[in-house]
Amino acid sequence: MERRETSQAHTPFFMRPTGRDRIGQRVSWLLTGMGRAYLAFCPSKERDEILQRLRRSDKSEDWLARDPKLLDRILAEVRDRGYGTRDPSFLGGSYGGPPRDDGLAAIAVALVDRTRVHGTINILWIKAAFTVEKFAARHLADLQAAAVEIVDSLRNSTGRRPAR
Repeated sequence: MERRETSQAHTPFFMRPTGRDRIGQRVSWLLTGMGRAYLAFCPSKERDEILQRLRRSDKSEDWLARDPKLLDRILAEVRDRGYGTRDPSFLGGSYGGPPRDDGLAAIAVALVDRTRVHGTINILWIKAAFTVEKFAARHLADLQAAAVEIVDSLRNSTGRRPAR
């Protein structure tokens, strides 16, 4: 998984430099809200293929791929909530790099289009400002609406009719 767009470089809030404003940066499938949202909502065949590759990985961030019962429980919780969150052990940093506490929290939703997931979108915030639950209560509906708008736009750009 990789970052294809970000607005972090334009935030009016001070955030510790993370390199997160780099397009193309790799993102953890298993420890980030974005990766978990994607895996929770993508077709099971695609999820199984991704997890097979992650099970063979030597990266410490991919340990969860080798604990299918725990991972299934986590992904079921993501589906029930409708959004993914960071693993409590994930403090920031790039995939495969050293962990770096960025002081942020996140929620992410999948860009679901009938039988596929195009990607995910997320919102980051300074974790001392809100709990995940309070932030989601306040902003999840807007994030989900943005996801629907993006998917509709993708359908329109390919000539497919938007779903409502």
